Amino acid sequence: MDTDPAACFKNVKRLVVKVGTAVVTRHDGRLAVGRLGALCEQLKELNSQGYEVVLVTSGAVGLGRQRLRYRKLVNSSLADLQNPQVELDGKACAAVGQNSLMALYDTLFSQLDVTSSQHLVTDSDFRNDSFREQLSETVKSLLALKVIPVFNENDAVSTRRTPYEDSSGIFWDNDSLAGLLAMEVKADLLVLLSDVEGLYSGPPSDPNSKLIHTYIKEKHQAEITFGDKSRLGRGGMTAKVDAAVCAASSGIPVVITSGYATDNIIKLLQGKPVGTLFHKDAHLWTSVNEVDAREMAVAARECSRRLQAKSSEDRRKLLLDVADALEANESLIMAENEADVAAAKADGYEKALISRLALKPGKASLCLAKSIRVLADMEEPISRIAKRTELADGLILEKTSCPLGVLLIVFESRPDALVQIASLAIRTGNGLLLKGGKEARRSNAILHK
Repeated sequence: MDTDPAACFKNVKRLVVKVGTAVVTRHDGRLAVGRLGALCEQLKELNSQGYEVVLVTSGAVGLGRQRLRYRKLVNSSLADLQNPQVELDGKACAAVGQNSLMALYDTLFSQLDVTSSQHLVTDSDFRNDSFREQLSETVKSLLALKVIPVFNENDAVSTRRTPYEDSSGIFWDNDSLAGLLAMEVKADLLVLLSDVEGLYSGPPSDPNSKLIHTYIKEKHQAEITFGDKSRLGRGGMTAKVDAAVCAASSGIPVVITSGYATDNIIKLLQGKPVGTLFHKDAHLWTSVNEVDAREMAVAARECSRRLQAKSSEDRRKLLLDVADALEANESLIMAENEADVAAAKADGYEKALISRLALKPGKASLCLAKSIRVLADMEEPISRIAKRTELADGLILEKTSCPLGVLLIVFESRPDALVQIASLAIRTGNGLLLKGGKEARRSNAILHK
């Protein structure tokens, strides 16, 4: 099984993109034309690259409410304005707002020479198996013609009274609608666009909250504290997480990311770390990204101090233990290395790189272990006096060797380099941060272990 999170985007062909109300509208309730234009440009680029894109949009209710409030204001007398203002009916707002929202999408896509189609659905529609089948066929036909279907819940005629809380419903908001559509049309990826970079460990406004790169239900479900939902949306981040978990459990990778950026979807499909990933196999992955660079640097500095505090004999014993472990686990190391080599060949890497990547049989036990034992028996490198100068009577200046502190080393696809560099760092009392090539990920992981 491939445990690289970016690998789940390699074979994406069909994706569902959901854009939230907080992205569609500005703080005053009006349409965020710039953000929608950037989104449409991204979808046009994906469409031209051969991706099949389905868009699920929110914003009709918020947009309609803003328009109806203005209409009510201009038609009110001074006496009417003195009376308490009654909240506008959400269904009327949806009916008015949907017209304006779709008109804008049609205009933007037309300017980009892209054809779009409108689809309004309710949760009761999905109770009909014939409807589901016909929906899938229609979407399939549209995607074959390079049309971008635009979905929204038909709030104007929906019979739902308690959205997001009615357990009898098939979907409760556009987040769960997007998840349902992704499963119905057999999408390869679901992208939920929000007004924040992804899922945080707490409210995004809290400086102590950290971005979660890969969501692991068993780890994060009880740790996350949700903030308020968006000013005009219905479900907020809670709804997005529930929809993402549901879709991911069905085998569809889901990413929650910011809709404010102009190229997040494209970056995502290029394998770059964007937003928060939900995947059914996430619990099997080594979540390296959960520790940020500062935390790793601080940990390496602390390890450096601990190494320096150890005696030369203690560091020697550490190296001998490493050599023994290499010999004892040679078969496991070779198996992981062979998997890396096979993956590199399948991905079309150059022969020279594959040659550097491959470990020869017996190298772990014969070459690497032997060189580590030689290093362990070398003269103590710390506090060696290289030069002594008498500056005055009783005042002597000594030049002694000392550890550098923390080493940051980026190395190519040579797994044996990890062992050699780490051994030198241990012997010299230095902390170490390593960045190896992704093609040697399995080999580096087992050697580090």
